[in-house]
Amino acid sequence: MQKNLFSQMSEKNVERLRNSSSFGKMSSEKDIEKVARDFESIFLNKLLSSMRKTVPKSGLLDSFATNMFQSMVDEEMSKEMAKNRGMGMGEMVYNDLSNIDRVRRGQAIQSTYTASPSNPSASGIKLKE
Repeated sequence: MQKNLFSQMSEKNVERLRNSSSFGKMSSEKDIEKVARDFESIFLNKLLSSMRKTVPKSGLLDSFATNMFQSMVDEEMSKEMAKNRGMGMGEMVYNDLSNIDRVRRGQAIQSTYTASPSNPSASGIKLKE
């Protein structure tokens, strides 16, 4: 079966991306930790800026300089929040990236998500018999 030109080109592009990509080739746990912390910092910054947009403006201190200052404060606050465990998202990203790195190196991984036994009657749910 002969492949069409588009299919051949996309396969070559995918192969080229796989070979040149540095994704998943982190050299140490510190690199993984930095990536996870930076991801959480960026997420928190976007969250803070979105929350700030919902607050009504009074018009008294509205200027380009005030907006720039507030965005810089939000950025620094999000970096500090991510450094100090933030919302825990960085920790989850770190665990997942560490597992990906271990799989890439051929090591066994341990699941961070364990199935907990459920007892519906303990939570007040009555089941029909």
